[in-house]
Amino acid sequence: MPQRLDDLYHEFFRPLELAELKSSIEENHKILIDHLSKEDRKIVLRIIDALEIICNYQTKASFIQGFKLGFELTTELQTYDTHSSEIDSQNCGYSFMPMEVQNNEEEN
Repeated sequence: MPQRLDDLYHEFFRPLELAELKSSIEENHKILIDHLSKEDRKIVLRIIDALEIICNYQTKASFIQGFKLGFELTTELQTYDTHSSEIDSQNCGYSFMPMEVQNNEEEN
């Protein structure tokens, strides 16, 4: 099952086009690189890579959780019994009314 969910993720997930934000990150990255030593640049790149990996994992986990929730809701709706004891068709309109209002309605 995990492989199928991975396949669904790769098939249907479309990343957002955040051009303005991406260009801002690139500009600030260039400014930072100009002020850092070679060793510090490597550290910054490692941090950026790690953050991207975290974002990718979180995005995939969110997609899979949303898919599972949607699947559970679909399954629940398919097995929903309209004649269950949860619905009392004779008192349908009164279920959210205070008892005093229900009694007044019944008297009128």
